[in-house]
Amino acid sequence: MDLLEELNRMAANVGKLNNAGTDEENVERWVQLFKYDYLEAYQLLKAQREDVTREPISDEHWNLVRADREAAGYDREAYEHSLTLKDVLQSQSTVFHDTDGKKWTLYKIGGLLESKEKVQEIAELKEAPKITKGIGSMGMYDFVWVDDKAREKIESWVEMQQLVGKDEKDS
Repeated sequence: MDLLEELNRMAANVGKLNNAGTDEENVERWVQLFKYDYLEAYQLLKAQREDVTREPISDEHWNLVRADREAAGYDREAYEHSLTLKDVLQSQSTVFHDTDGKKWTLYKIGGLLESKEKVQEIAELKEAPKITKGIGSMGMYDFVWVDDKAREKIESWVEMQQLVGKDEKDS
């Protein structure tokens, strides 16, 4: 990509930011689609709009998926966010090694990982995962501990959420 193309892409992102206020309708859409609480949806939407370096999908890409995604409740902006769900998940997790050398991942409960029971279901665990309370960027949160096998299942499930519509996810 040459410098002029990169500057044009960044300018287009700034133009979208200036033309799209963080209105309640879009925040509510993100709450419904991604199961964020209102404040988290607002902050993630705002961050996406303010990221002038992000690579938006092409018009051709949007035209290919538009009818299906709009039928599932998405607009272009929400669809672009859905393509980053794995990145959001990783930004809200951390990895620890215990004294035996076993690796554990700590995930924040919220969004698509809406409860310890949801994590148990996704990761196909016999018991609900252990909960730990902690402080995040917006206050106190519950975090769950999962091993590598469960982490792989969670990450695969999150990737699948990018491919299926709202109706398929709910069934």
